[in-house]
This record gives sequence, structure tokens and C-alpha cells, in this order.
Amino acid sequence: MYTSQNAHFRRYVVFLTLSLCALGSSHYGTASAQENFSVEPASLTPFVHHDQNRRISKFSSMPVPRYASLKYNEVNGRVGPGLEYPIKWEYQRSGLPVLVIKESKYWRKIRDPQGDEVWVHQRMLGARRTGITSDQITIFQKPDTSTRAVAEAEMGVVADIAECEGDWCRVDIDGKRGWTSRNSIWGVDDLG
Repeated sequence: MYTSQNAHFRRYVVFLTLSLCALGSSHYGTASAQENFSVEPASLTPFVHHDQNRRISKFSSMPVPRYASLKYNEVNGRVGPGLEYPIKWEYQRSGLPVLVIKESKYWRKIRDPQGDEVWVHQRMLGARRTGITSDQITIFQKPDTSTRAVAEAEMGVVADIAECEGDWCRVDIDGKRGWTSRNSIWGVDDLG
């Protein structure tokens, strides 16, 4: 199911699995892998525009590129837009933010936080606005570091995003609500 070109993704999966297990966050999933390999630190890949103009899709009537999130705990990422294409990997993480970069009638090409691109069926994506922490973060009561710290979260934790204002985003992680630096969350940058 996996080839050597997916080794970077598999390292990311194991890193997130170990990090989240250490936190006791059993409801955060991972993607499955078949091989044993060493764990190396991972970093989330920022979105790069590549001179791509944002447009309205004729299929969904929504802007592309745009952020979405995985709706289910089991989502197959395929090599192409159809069931006849092989599965490149399986996501097992409801709420994971992804970037929709291309569309066909029923399929969406997505880029995950690690920068890998696959096709998923449109019904696998939801409108829930989420982000994923790209570093260890502190959640503050207000958008100001001098206010009370509400909670901390490790890298790789999915957060519900309520809103973003300037350099801050209001987040909810397991019922802990507050503000954190916009730069520490993947999936909240302005797509123009």
C-alpha cells in the first residue's frame, strides 16, 4: 500500500501517534502504515500559493483553493479522482484540516498539513473550520500574552477555529477555549 516515496508521511504519522498517545488523546487518529521505520521530528508544510489565482469552482460553486476538514475517522486518499484508483493512504483523523486545491464533479484533490496530495470523495469533507498546531502552543484568555494562560497543546493537535483577527486565532481544543498565535496553526492563513 505504501511506497518509499511516502516514508516522510509515515514518519509524520508515527510522530503524531507517539505525541498524542503521550498526551492521552485517544480520540486523535493517525494514518495507517505497514512498515517499521524510525521516528524523526516532523514539521507542518505551510501553504504556498504558486501563483495560483483563487477561483470559484464550477463543480461546488466554492472557492479553490480553500480549507476544509475531514468529516470521518476513516478517509481513503487515492492517487486519482475515482474508486478505480489505488489508495495512497488512509487518514484516520476526523477534523484534520486539509486544503482543497482541485475539483472534479464528485472528487476533491487535497493537500494535507504535511504537503502530500491525494484525491478524496466530496462527501468525506466537511465545512468544520479546524487547524492543526504546528508547534507547542499556549492558549490565552484574550489575544494578549499578558493575559491568563488557559491551556497548552503539543504540536499536531487539531483545534476548532472560531475566528482569526490579525495575529491571533480564537480556538477550542477539547473544551479549552481562548486565543493563540495565528503563526502556530496550520490551516488559518489567508488564501486571498
